Amino acid sequence: MIQFVNVTKVYENGLRALNNVNLQVAKGEFVFIVGESGAGKSTLIKLLLKEIEPTSGALFVNDRNLSHMKRKEIPFYRRGMGVVFQDFRLLPDKTVYENVAFAMEIVEASRKEIRRQVPAVLSMVGLASKANHYPGQLSGGEQQRAALARAIVNNPSILIADEPTGNLDSATAREIMKIINMINHRGTTVIMATHAKDIVNSMRKRVVTFHKGTIISDQEKGEYYFED
Repeated sequence: MIQFVNVTKVYENGLRALNNVNLQVAKGEFVFIVGESGAGKSTLIKLLLKEIEPTSGALFVNDRNLSHMKRKEIPFYRRGMGVVFQDFRLLPDKTVYENVAFAMEIVEASRKEIRRQVPAVLSMVGLASKANHYPGQLSGGEQQRAALARAIVNNPSILIADEPTGNLDSATAREIMKIINMINHRGTTVIMATHAKDIVNSMRKRVVTFHKGTIISDQEKGEYYFED
């Protein structure tokens, strides 16, 4: 489903963020991406979202080389992905329901589809009773649940989570991970960048470790690992 082939990314300032990375992620996999700050995790995600281009090498998603994708095709490509960030990125002037519905409006879903799908997804993440609340009225964990609902409401094939538990206490983080794990069990491929050692070690998923732009470890049922 996802394949990095000899991917290198060097920024204009000379920073080599990724160095000859080869990585394959199969449909339905759950993969943790770990490593110290500056290891290349964010660059990997930006490449997947086609926010930046590789300096060399190729990136394939669903057998398509992203470098051959036209600019006008990028929004349609991104519709197949759900993205969750550490800082939630909810629209403050919209209710929880409206935030989630907005993701469906962007893809021109019908009002009937929105009325059916949004309540179902809010129920899935445990926010049915908070549909009419605004982000400022929610706890951090509730805001992240809303962000998750928005990310999955269009049934994406891939969920990218960039430090989704970074601003949460440990108990709330575990609840968020239960939801992400449930989403994965429904067939969505999950790629999650994180520094959360306890979460990584407890879930026993595939763990890919980066160090200075290079993959130094790729373990099934792995643990949080750094090479000194």
